[in-house]
Amino acid sequence: MPDSLNDSIRRHFADNIWIYLIVIFLFIFGISLGALTVNNIDEVAKTDAKIYLEGFLELTSQNQLQSESILKQSIKFNLYFAMVLFFSGLVYVGIIIIPILVAFRGFCIGFSIAFLTGNVEDNGFLLSLGSVLPQNMIYIPVIIVMAVISFNYSMWALRSKYFKKSGTSSRLFTIYALSMLVLIILLVAGSIVEAYITSLIVKLIVPYIK
Repeated sequence: MPDSLNDSIRRHFADNIWIYLIVIFLFIFGISLGALTVNNIDEVAKTDAKIYLEGFLELTSQNQLQSESILKQSIKFNLYFAMVLFFSGLVYVGIIIIPILVAFRGFCIGFSIAFLTGNVEDNGFLLSLGSVLPQNMIYIPVIIVMAVISFNYSMWALRSKYFKKSGTSSRLFTIYALSMLVLIILLVAGSIVEAYITSLIVKLIVPYIK
């Protein structure tokens, strides 16, 4: 069974190498766009973001950061994102929506890193890495795989609608749904890391900033 699973995973990556490269490119493009956008937002929005950041750092320094609250918000956001990705894969227009979702997720990461680095005077880059990197070591590969799987299913939906080419739809859907379920579980694991490990790292970094 493990050998068969490993063979299936290797075959999946081999068969979809070009899609993976495109998705990774879109993700990196989103990160770059997010980093560049920080320098172009208006002063009102930048001031509001700075006030929010200062409040966050103050709560952290006073040990008032609630990991349970972070966990709930993180799971809610990740589940919403995963569901949009999942349902986008069920329809042929997903081939347009899915790349946008991938770029958006990269945008969020790029914006966060650039904003923290540019608006925290001391050790801003260290704070950005500590607050963004741990959970995204799980999020990024999982999201990329989810996007490729969803894109493939969306392409199958397109071929089925316009070219009358289809496989066993129930079997394909079962594989698609189970694959996405496993990946969603991994996203929840990333949320746990974000809530408990990342928050601890941030608490250790903040004293060197204040």
